[in-house]
Amino acid sequence: MRSSQAAILLTCLMLAACSGAPAATPTPPPDPRALLSAAAADIQTASALRFKLQLTGAPAFIDDANLISFNSADGVYVAPDKVSARVSAAVGGVAGQIDIVAVGNEQYMKHALLTANRWLNMQFSPGFNADQLIRGELGIKYALNALTDLTYNGVVDLFGTRVHHISGKASVADISAVTVNLIRGTGIANAEIYINAENGRVERIVLVQPETAGAQQPEPTTWTMELFDYNDRSISVEVPQVERLPTAAPSVLGAPDALPTLSREGTQAP
Repeated sequence: MRSSQAAILLTCLMLAACSGAPAATPTPPPDPRALLSAAAADIQTASALRFKLQLTGAPAFIDDANLISFNSADGVYVAPDKVSARVSAAVGGVAGQIDIVAVGNEQYMKHALLTANRWLNMQFSPGFNADQLIRGELGIKYALNALTDLTYNGVVDLFGTRVHHISGKASVADISAVTVNLIRGTGIANAEIYINAENGRVERIVLVQPETAGAQQPEPTTWTMELFDYNDRSISVEVPQVERLPTAAPSVLGAPDALPTLSREGTQAP
């Protein structure tokens, strides 16, 4: 009797060994829409942050006359409505920098040629308001939530930071806030979003405009926005002291009213 019981036990053990442990249920990938929505909401609560906007490929212009070609901008945001940035741009083909400060609906600008190296109370991006860009429903939050055809590409390494990589598409009009209203066109842009896997914050946004590529400019206009130093208390923005232009202003300037207009019809404010 005991020998038969032992045989049955041995048979059960052998069958268990052959069958192996049950396969673990694979963890489903995160929902890219949920990641974007959470990241968009997090941006709205930031008390301060730093940003860098870089343009590569086909050129993009700040003004209607295509005089000022944008290259990059390094800046900071302070809640609720302050932004300061140093813009790298070529004015009439001459490389230089434009200093920008925006507080609420007021904008201030300084450039060696455009303002005779003096701070003037003039618009760099018409309709821009930092509060609307960061905390408003039609700013970066709207741009992120407007993305369609989402694809989750897994967790990748971005300069030593583990990030969720999400691909998508959006109309140029819907994502204009990400480029501080500098993006032009009416087509569809391809988007690559990188969200910090640890804290859920947006690290990088890359927007590519395929329609801008051509025979003279084979590489399409590509905008790369990086956001970092969220809630850094050392970040500050000060309103510049506006100076009056001298009576004998340089000929390239003329009167203040003759400065190149930076407005563009059809551009939507964030």
